[in-house]
Amino acid sequence: MKESIRHPLYGEIIYTESFWSGKKTLTVNGVDAQRISKKEYLINEKRAILKGNYYTGACLYIDGELIQLTPKSTWYEIILSILPLVFLLTWGNSPALCAIFPVIGGAIGGFLAGGAFVASLLFMRRAKSPMSKIFIGIGVCAVSILISFALAIIILSALY
Repeated sequence: MKESIRHPLYGEIIYTESFWSGKKTLTVNGVDAQRISKKEYLINEKRAILKGNYYTGACLYIDGELIQLTPKSTWYEIILSILPLVFLLTWGNSPALCAIFPVIGGAIGGFLAGGAFVASLLFMRRAKSPMSKIFIGIGVCAVSILISFALAIIILSALY
């Protein structure tokens, strides 16, 4: 994931974070910032502290100045992302509810819900308008529930 911002004093700042490893890199005006420690960089001979990540909002502190590199996740993005997790883990682990509408719970449901959580946050971060973010969150939730339902039907039909 790559974000680029323009700063009046430091120029173009490019923040890159790996989805798989979480490795972060900073580039200022085409020059890689020298890493001092895990969260500290040297930019224009000034010590800079990088806090946060792509999802929580990455911030760069240089000489007491806060530079927001990525926006923070909004409250509705978090709630919409947690929705598949809550639904699949509560509904899937209740035999009475599964008799009405069978879904996979347990480890498989947790894995599916965790994947839906991450996918929902990723897709919503790329969208710009709040309405499209809401539709993406509801859509990812619905798709995860339908996949869980399909897996439950396949398992039930194999058993009976």
